[in-house]
Amino acid sequence: MPAVAGLYDRVARHRRGLLTRRGELFDHLGATTALPTDGVTLVEDAGELVGYASWDRGRGGYGPDSVLTVEDVLATTADAARELVSVLARWRSVAPTLRLRLLDGDAVTAQLPLDTVREHRQQPWMHRPVDLTRAVRERGWPPHARGVVDFTLDDDLADWNTGAWRLEVADGAAELRPATGEPALHLSVRGFAQLYAGATTAESLVHAGQLRHGPGVDPRALDLLAAGGPAHLLDYF
Repeated sequence: MPAVAGLYDRVARHRRGLLTRRGELFDHLGATTALPTDGVTLVEDAGELVGYASWDRGRGGYGPDSVLTVEDVLATTADAARELVSVLARWRSVAPTLRLRLLDGDAVTAQLPLDTVREHRQQPWMHRPVDLTRAVRERGWPPHARGVVDFTLDDDLADWNTGAWRLEVADGAAELRPATGEPALHLSVRGFAQLYAGATTAESLVHAGQLRHGPGVDPRALDLLAAGGPAHLLDYF
């Protein structure tokens, strides 16, 4: 099971969002030694774990309504992903419905007929910044992203976040510092949260009334805050 946790880290670490399974909550759940599922299927190559699926058979019997729920299905090679998909497909004689939780664009999704998939459930999650400077410093940034943008932020609940800020991104790191003058971009805290999670674009925030800008100012400069793409979340907190 420590190898399973290690593979999960390898798949998740380059992605954005609340994907980590380290810390007090997962220590309490014993996530590195056991998984709260019926079974785990492992794929090894030369003694190295390259894929796994943790699944729950449920209590649906063997009829047409029977479901196999796959909590995690992750792989670090295309061969491992194909093997996992093949193993899971063999359940169809007793569980004709396969329910998966997927990460966009990973090794497993590349092996699935996504044109025939239908969404069973989507659970939106809420996000808002509490400490702007720490949130930016510790988020993690793609090494290719580079730029500087000034903006003001309005936060009625956490007034310490309100003010003029300069975002500087370079070399896989970022800092948010107080800015001088009056920046021409005015961002709401809701708009900040959406950009920070990669859930929207600056231009869309203008249309939604969450970002205002002065004449002749291109709001897309604030897309720097969304660098790295959309955030992912697999676990419920």
